Amino acid sequence: MFVNRLLTFMKTTYRTHGRMVVTKMRNYSPAAIGLITTACCDDKRKEIDVIYDTDSLEHDFMIRQATTSNVNAASQLLTVTLVAIQDTSERLREVLSREICLVKQALEWGDENTPPQHWDQLVAVRGTLCDLTHNLHTLLSYMDYAEKIATVAAEIAYLSGNIAASDAICERIDHACRACNSQKQLTHELQQESLELQQQAILSSPQLQDKLKQDAKNEKKKKT
Repeated sequence: MFVNRLLTFMKTTYRTHGRMVVTKMRNYSPAAIGLITTACCDDKRKEIDVIYDTDSLEHDFMIRQATTSNVNAASQLLTVTLVAIQDTSERLREVLSREICLVKQALEWGDENTPPQHWDQLVAVRGTLCDLTHNLHTLLSYMDYAEKIATVAAEIAYLSGNIAASDAICERIDHACRACNSQKQLTHELQQESLELQQQAILSSPQLQDKLKQDAKNEKKKKT
């Protein structure tokens, strides 16, 4: 009997305690769920912020990659234009040297003793000089624009944080400018020598300039 009463008492106590626990859970569960929901929302916000920063870093990387491509293209343009200027300048100096040699020979032989073929060669050399001089001026104008493009590429690379590419293209610009100025100086010196020799030839033989002009006109007529 005593054992049965004890078991009945324990069952009643357990049921009462269980109901209290369920009631307490019902009372406090909405707040707990709200807290959990808020925590999840906060986590999502943090994840969104992190993703946005990652995209921003990816954009910066893509911009730096683009500036590297621009720097490479500008460097290639500088190189190709500089090589063209060097080749044309060398050819121009060769033709100038040939003209100087022909004028010196004409001065030594005199107008009467200079063969007609010599004058034809001199006229042809002068025509080649005009073409090469025009081509060189065109290439020098290309170099001016190429230098501007390279300068812009260097500035954009610097602003994007691509310092290495900016420094590299700046060095390339400086090298191209120095090489171009060197070619200009060498060509100018030879042109000055040719001009002085022509002046000397005109003073010693006034008919020489008229003869060269007449031969040039005849050469143009033959081409047309």
